[in-house]
Amino acid sequence: MRTLSTLVFLSLLYPTIVTAQPDITALNMPMLGDVTTIGLCSDPIDDEALDAAVGAMQTWDFSGLTEQSQQQFTFVDPSGTPWASDFPASNLCGISWDGSHSYYITGSDVLATEGNALVVPGPEPQDTSKLVLADDPENILALPYSFGDFNSDTFSGYFEASGFAGTVEGSIDLEVDGYGTLILPNGTYEDVVRYRFEREQTNTLFGSTTTTTKTQWGWVSPAHRFWLLLMEKDFNGFNEFDVVWYNKMPIGAGVTALTEMTGVDLNLAPNPVLTGTTVQLGMSSGAVLSSIEVVDGAGRVLRSQAAGLQQLPTDGLVPGMYLVRGIDRQGNAVAHVRFILQ
Repeated sequence: MRTLSTLVFLSLLYPTIVTAQPDITALNMPMLGDVTTIGLCSDPIDDEALDAAVGAMQTWDFSGLTEQSQQQFTFVDPSGTPWASDFPASNLCGISWDGSHSYYITGSDVLATEGNALVVPGPEPQDTSKLVLADDPENILALPYSFGDFNSDTFSGYFEASGFAGTVEGSIDLEVDGYGTLILPNGTYEDVVRYRFEREQTNTLFGSTTTTTKTQWGWVSPAHRFWLLLMEKDFNGFNEFDVVWYNKMPIGAGVTALTEMTGVDLNLAPNPVLTGTTVQLGMSSGAVLSSIEVVDGAGRVLRSQAAGLQQLPTDGLVPGMYLVRGIDRQGNAVAHVRFILQ
């Protein structure tokens, strides 16, 4: 009778647990203007331990991650980037610290990608590597999602590298396999949802094929925007390598600009501004910044000046949209404002 009572109690409790599960929505995806600071780590991935840590009410303790370097993702309007014409449906471009541009289609029901592009470092003329999935994009996440959800998709397109071009086709299988508490070096986060996906891509060039694979674990919080933690095991057709990073300064899901998060406010006047004229730069009282940077649509820092200067010259800049961002003493971008040069 005691066992029966316990079962009845659990059966009554279970629906409550299910309805209380956190949901990840479009509000938790990156947005235009976001600058996300991450800690890139050197820790190897224990995939067996990760695959065992599934289910409800998990505690994932990664407080001991070894940070190797601090890097940033910057999210800009694709129209101002060098490869905008290759990715016509994308409404967001994420630029990573190595200059890689990833083109995304964001909406209320999906996060998809049309591919990516990167200028390969080397002697002039530099080569460009591109993966273009514009005709059949890769649906990474179906939104909203919560614990227990599944998502599968196929994609196809072409790649260009080193003067050669080939075709691409692949698939992705994603399972939302856990939720609970995530402990990182910068704090503890509750109600975090974790997914795991397997991605396989087959590249065909001159009749020969190579296959690349990726296994990724991603932790996302309904209270924050962007990933809190990402771990990835990659095979590029020749070598295997791990990628581990965590979000050092998560932005709240309801926050629409960095200025609202930090309390540092930058403003420019006039805006728009005519090419060759000088912009007056202002900031909130008490703001502690070390420098001001001007960044173009491709994420390149075109100029940097001391934060105490109140004037921002525009000579040498071509017409277009630019991002002016404030950098604190630790090298983090903590405020930004956009301006249009006519």
